[in-house]
Amino acid sequence: MKPEIVLVAVIICLAMMSVTPALAAPRQIENLCSEQARHVTFSYRGDYEAFMANCIANHTPTPTGKRKYRKY
Repeated sequence: MKPEIVLVAVIICLAMMSVTPALAAPRQIENLCSEQARHVTFSYRGDYEAFMANCIANHTPTPTGKRKYRKY
């Protein structure tokens, strides 16, 4: 197998893994925000994405506990 193909495959896999957590939101919240977005008129590019991001952030609970770090 050519090294270029392996390199491209590794880069694609790493890109997919890094993007996945940012897009993760419960399906119910995404459906709610999509339903709300249907009733809004967007006038500029990116307004829909900004609306969805803000809607998901508003309906997602904030972390409650303090983050625990490993001690080395």
